[in-house]
This record gives sequence, structure tokens and C-alpha cells, in this order.
Amino acid sequence: MTQNELVDLRIRRTRLALREALLALIEEKGFETLIVQDIADRAMINRVTFYKHYRDKYDLLEQIMQ
Repeated sequence: MTQNELVDLRIRRTRLALREALLALIEEKGFETLIVQDIADRAMINRVTFYKHYRDKYDLLEQIMQ
């Protein structure tokens, strides 16, 4: 496995964790009451990491919808 493939796998895992966290939290709390910190906490990542992948919770939701 090359270095690029390893990085891609980590990125995919992080994005998957964020998507799963968002969907679970929407069911529990509703979308409007969520904050990025809630999503990051559920996905067990830093908020900074969230922002490396998405602009905000609306961007994350839009990417999931596509």
C-alpha cells in the first residue's frame, strides 16, 4: 500500500465517522440544534479536523445528500 492510499483510507474513515455522527445526532436532537462540536465529539475527532473536511454542518449535510 502506498503512502497516498494510506492517507486516502484515513480521510475516508474520518468522513464516514462524521457522516454517521451527523445522521445519528439528527435522529436524536434534530438538525437545527446541532453544533459542529457535537458532531466532532460523536465522531471522536477534533473540531479542527472537522473543518479540514467541511465548511460547516450544512456543507456536511449537502455532501451526504449528493
